[in-house]
Amino acid sequence: MNLTNNALQSDSKNMSIQSLEHVRSYLTHVFGDTEDLEVVPIRVGETVGLLCYLETMTSVPFIMDNIVRPVSHSNMSPVLGSAAMLEEMREKYYGGLSAIFINDLKELAQKLTTGHAGLALEGAAVMLMLDVKKLDARSVAEPTTQTVVRGPKDGFTESADTNMSLIRRRLINEQLRFEKYTVGDKSQTPVYLAYLEGAVDSEVLRKIRTKLQTNDMSSVLDSGNLVELLRPIRFSLFPTVYSSERPDAVCTAIMEAKAAIIVNGSPFVLVVPAVMNDFFKSPEDHYQWFAFGTFTRLLRYLAFFFSLFVPSLYIAITTFHAELVPTVLLTSIVGQREGVPFPAVIEILLMEITFEILREAGTRMPRVVGQAISIVGALVLGEAAVQAGIVSNINVIVVSLTAISGFVAPVYTFGANVRLLRFGFIFLAALLGFYGVILGAVFLLIHLVRLHSFGVAYLSPFVPFRLGRQKDALLVFQTPLPNEENGRGKP
Repeated sequence: MNLTNNALQSDSKNMSIQSLEHVRSYLTHVFGDTEDLEVVPIRVGETVGLLCYLETMTSVPFIMDNIVRPVSHSNMSPVLGSAAMLEEMREKYYGGLSAIFINDLKELAQKLTTGHAGLALEGAAVMLMLDVKKLDARSVAEPTTQTVVRGPKDGFTESADTNMSLIRRRLINEQLRFEKYTVGDKSQTPVYLAYLEGAVDSEVLRKIRTKLQTNDMSSVLDSGNLVELLRPIRFSLFPTVYSSERPDAVCTAIMEAKAAIIVNGSPFVLVVPAVMNDFFKSPEDHYQWFAFGTFTRLLRYLAFFFSLFVPSLYIAITTFHAELVPTVLLTSIVGQREGVPFPAVIEILLMEITFEILREAGTRMPRVVGQAISIVGALVLGEAAVQAGIVSNINVIVVSLTAISGFVAPVYTFGANVRLLRFGFIFLAALLGFYGVILGAVFLLIHLVRLHSFGVAYLSPFVPFRLGRQKDALLVFQTPLPNEENGRGKP
């Protein structure tokens, strides 16, 4: 066996199928002593054959019933030749299975890891590969991170085939395309690019294909591993890749001339290019009365500004600009803060960090007790801190409003990134007051204006502003606004 392994290593360029023993030696060399590799001899009439497969990736009962049994009593004549016998077997016994011929041992190993079974006959320079993969996947269920009130209740699963099926069922369009890529030198993860032919900009598709084909990633275990690969080069705390568990949200994005990236093993599908406005939209906006849909969308923008600026504005006002507060309100704030030993910035930071700890604990703890612990912990700690004179009541209100506003965004990752920016504005307000907040907002706006996702401006369609591009931006319309070309809608 050592001589055989040395021969295989020294002659790595010769991967052709020479004999059954050659196939057996190569598979033993590549897969080692793995327990799930099966290389068993079979007989087709008077001809000796070899059947190889991985038990963990295939259905063994299916192999026995549909591959071994049909040929076990075969009376095919060896006069035909081994290659001709394989072709006749494919047509006669395996017509209902996906079957291909290969003549390369390296391709054989790759096919085995994807759920294929290989059938070789003595004297044939090719092998018949049969798709017998075992599909043990989670059933389609309601999304867990994007709650649905009104709309489809199905969500993506960890199976890329299931996810592509969910998209295909909604987009009954012959222009829908799926391209397969393999990403990760060690994991060899199947990744699929979905788009509408002729809708997506060709330059955007070229950039996506280049990133998927030319990368040095060792493994891809979730679509989150590809986010950094698809992000622009410059640093940004704002997400430039949209991810969703909802098939209707991804289908809407595909119809808006975007591309979706499906990673096998991940229930989150990525969408690029993604702009800031995408993270404030939800498919449910169009499933209800347009006035209420518009109201909730505007409410999300308001909650975003609350989450980002309320703590810093509170610090700036109470520390530097008390004259801006009405006298009655100022008297109430001063009365509540009487006896508190810390300045406003320390109060805010204590409560913000405490809430972040509770939020993380509630997320990581078992689902049965996690939510109860986070809610009860916040109430008990907040009340105890006020009673102990460590923080004031107004501080608890500010932090609570800020925290709740951060969860209003339909996409969880967007709200998570905003939390980091909030701490930056808190420090600027503690150092420079309103001037620091305004300075930080100006630099943030400059950054957002310069930020692009695959060549698309991140503040699009607001920057540059054009009336014809404001379709479904802030206001929810069941019918599109008139475009710029004709100036008025069709009757």
